Amino acid sequence: MSLPIILALGGLVGFGLSNFFWKVAGINKVYPPSFMVVETLVVLTVAIAIHFFQNQSFVLAPRMAGVASMAGLSAGFAIFATMSAFNLGGDASIVSPITSLGFVVAVLLAYILLKEPVTSTKLIGSGLAIVAIVFLSR
Repeated sequence: MSLPIILALGGLVGFGLSNFFWKVAGINKVYPPSFMVVETLVVLTVAIAIHFFQNQSFVLAPRMAGVASMAGLSAGFAIFATMSAFNLGGDASIVSPITSLGFVVAVLLAYILLKEPVTSTKLIGSGLAIVAIVFLSR
């Protein structure tokens, strides 16, 4: 198995756990922005620790700082929306699969803006994933 696939599986577990913790916060009627501040501080701490342990300096071109800012804005909105859905009583078995459809946005943007190829196999796989998510959210 290739390293990118192993790391992607790590991302799958991490995002899955995040969704679970957001649901726990929703059950406990936590105010999402307060939760997000603590979550973000921990993410910042992890990022700094990774810089330290990998002995890397902070280097980011201004253009990529803009891209990172847009990623932060979109992630912040996504976390707030997801946590608010849980706060309003949304079931994790419905909300989480719907938010998982975000991969469709990423694939479309990669195809349109980055000119990544979309093969018939990828289309079939994405279609099956969408169908599975629709069934899971019912």
